[in-house]
Amino acid sequence: SLSLSLCLETHPFYPYFYAVVNGNHMGKVASRTKENHTMPFDKETILNDYRIAYQSRQASLIGRKEVLTGKAKFGIFGDGKEIPQVALAHYFEKGDFRSGYYRDQTMAFALGYSNVKEFFAQRYADTDLDKEPSSGGRQMNGHFATRSLNPDGTWKDLTDMYNCSADVSPTGSQMPRLVGLAYASKLYRELDSLSHLTQFSNNGNEVAWGTIGNASCAEGMFWEAINAMGVLKTPVVMSIWDDGYGISVSNEIQVTKNNVGELLQGFQREGEGPGYEVLTARGWNYPELLATYEKAARWAREEHVPVIV
Repeated sequence: SLSLSLCLETHPFYPYFYAVVNGNHMGKVASRTKENHTMPFDKETILNDYRIAYQSRQASLIGRKEVLTGKAKFGIFGDGKEIPQVALAHYFEKGDFRSGYYRDQTMAFALGYSNVKEFFAQRYADTDLDKEPSSGGRQMNGHFATRSLNPDGTWKDLTDMYNCSADVSPTGSQMPRLVGLAYASKLYRELDSLSHLTQFSNNGNEVAWGTIGNASCAEGMFWEAINAMGVLKTPVVMSIWDDGYGISVSNEIQVTKNNVGELLQGFQREGEGPGYEVLTARGWNYPELLATYEKAARWAREEHVPVIV
């Protein structure tokens, strides 16, 4: 086991969490107005985010060793994506749905629909649903899911849980599902004939959270889904984890202008007109990410304005 205090000051996350706890926000937050931002959390909440991020990073490092030494099957991990995901999790509310991809383990840990033991049970393809509830070891690792049905086949109250649609292996295939999940919230808000289905929606107050890697943004399903959600004006927050590479291929040989965010600027709405809010944040800057996701969630949830981060 690893003590949190060991290597604390040399860990890559340390300077940013330490600065927040001690009152230095390390720069301006990313927003349309560039206003100053007051941290919304107390010290213990911030430190708990650090613990989750640190735990997730260690799970990635140990998991990769298990794969490379032949003890576990194929490994895909979320190291490098920890800070945006702990920030996002603070604005993911009960009733919301995730449709994402296989590097979202930190989000799963932060929201509690997975944990380190279940993460490794999936890595070893454990078929015991009590140990690996996402798929009983039947899916690739890093694939998460929550169950919408009770053991007797009746529906759970989806408005009282953090919902995760089952991940699928082909990259980009989470995007069409995201369209449907986001459009459902819009229909629940607009159609009186659905108002009695209170176990599925709280008057369309739910946000669909999408995640994808920058390389999959070169695929047709991504652009088709982005266009459809913009036309439908759905409550979606679409996060693109852009680390400049897709596996081992750099952006410059798969994305025009090397930057997906720059290409998406054309979707930015003007005033109250149609389109997205398109926000950019530095993936290592904790306070900047908190401010960005607070704003994104508010636009999507209250106004049904789609947002790309």
